[in-house]
Amino acid sequence: MERVQLSARRREDVGKNAVRRLRRNGQVPAVVYGRGLEALPVMVDGKALRGALHTHAGLNVLIDLALGDGDRAAQTVMVKDLQRDIFSRETITHVDFHTIDLTETIEAHVPLTFSGTPKGVTEGGVLEIHLRDLLVECLPTEIPESIGVDVSELTIGHALHVSDLRLPSKLTVLSSAGEVVALVTTPKVIEEAAPAAPAAEAPAAEVAAEAKPGAEKGKAPEAEEKEE
Repeated sequence: MERVQLSARRREDVGKNAVRRLRRNGQVPAVVYGRGLEALPVMVDGKALRGALHTHAGLNVLIDLALGDGDRAAQTVMVKDLQRDIFSRETITHVDFHTIDLTETIEAHVPLTFSGTPKGVTEGGVLEIHLRDLLVECLPTEIPESIGVDVSELTIGHALHVSDLRLPSKLTVLSSAGEVVALVTTPKVIEEAAPAAPAAEAPAAEVAAEAKPGAEKGKAPEAEEKEE
């Protein structure tokens, strides 16, 4: 399991204006909390935080968080919650760190990576991915970076379920065993509606007759009386 180091400093002012100033200066407001600990407002360097999270472990990375003011000893933490700017997804606006005990199991979402070309796809089917990560329980140091899923044996109409996955024995799966991970379906055919038949054209005489009231078929309509 990947492990990185990150420095943090305690925040004294937690108001909105103070938070805005921190962000303008490239800092990210954060909170550190855990079992039996009082929540501690801190700030971390935004660039350093992004570097810590851009590892193969992603949000599951173990972070040794050191407080620069010596208020607390370094804590091993994981990201519990992370907020990003709605306009710039690369910009982190807030993060919650949760302290962990390396000897106790925790829950984690592990991404699934898919490999192979399904037999059903070569026969004209379409591969549908229904599950992108798996919820597991294990020791923090045993969280895998990803779980590989081979879909090459899938044929049209068949699905791969959580219960079909081959997983390390040290993982306890919390996702439902019957949940569909992937399946191959028959491509949907969209039928085009047939064009409507053109309406039959009426004889010219009938058209002329309908144009002036009182006109009979085959006769020219009488001239209208001129009002005096």
